[in-house]
Amino acid sequence: MSAVWLFLYLGCLMRLLTLYRLDFKRPATFLLLLPVLLLPLMDRICRHQAWVLRKGTIRAAGLTALICALALTRTFNLGFADTTHLGLAAIYALMGLSLSVVAQAHPGEHTGTGLWIWVAAWEYAGTWHPTLTLLGAGLSGFLLAFGHLPEEEPSWPCMHQINSFWAAALLGLVLPKPGFDFQFAGTWPGALAVFALGVAIAGLPRLRELLSRVPNAVPLLLLGLAFVLYPSAWVCFWALVVGLLWGAVLPRFSRPLCRTRTGLGFAAGVVVSFTLHSNLGIPFIRRLLWLGS
Repeated sequence: MSAVWLFLYLGCLMRLLTLYRLDFKRPATFLLLLPVLLLPLMDRICRHQAWVLRKGTIRAAGLTALICALALTRTFNLGFADTTHLGLAAIYALMGLSLSVVAQAHPGEHTGTGLWIWVAAWEYAGTWHPTLTLLGAGLSGFLLAFGHLPEEEPSWPCMHQINSFWAAALLGLVLPKPGFDFQFAGTWPGALAVFALGVAIAGLPRLRELLSRVPNAVPLLLLGLAFVLYPSAWVCFWALVVGLLWGAVLPRFSRPLCRTRTGLGFAAGVVVSFTLHSNLGIPFIRRLLWLGS
């Protein structure tokens, strides 16, 4: 469920805030960011409020996520996303909080191919209309809450351990690159779809066993290189390589996966990436960030 929360819900949120303006003087901004801001408290809330993780609550949260996704899909299809609209921000926040409850109740992470192909399909659907990716996030929460989405974790020996916060921060730094290249147009969801497909390929049994023998420094170093060595004309190949690298890193996280560290790390990486790409007037930064273009 962490993959759905990160790459369908949080990815859509980052795209929304980048396409439109982010005004911290308006309460709508804090509503949009509320699911992210509450991530550090979710463990404590669920530990002290046992009713949050009851079966009825989880199913209600999954149904709420789907209803919110349908409402946002209808609204954005008829009009446009407005980050200053308090009502839309409240629906988006409610959807994120509902997905957080479902994810908190299902800490197991499916690291095989099936879930990542599911994520890739909804990201690719976002190339037709951005709201379809949101719909995929809501539908995923609904299916998982009612036990129709697999979450079992395949077992394999993991010889290395990686800090999920810093690895996710590195991915957040790298993954938005096509968005800044193509102004977050339809190409970015396509690149995310290829990325998810790369993670799915890395989950194939023989390749997974081979990648598990690679030292930690290798995929992390190559992810860092992907941040600067970005060929615009080969964006799909670049996204596939990044997906394979993330597929090599993902099994090295401790289980159950800490969604707080992973989510905050990914969000922090996206913020740093956005800050760097917003200061391209500095010659050194421009040459560094677009070294491969």
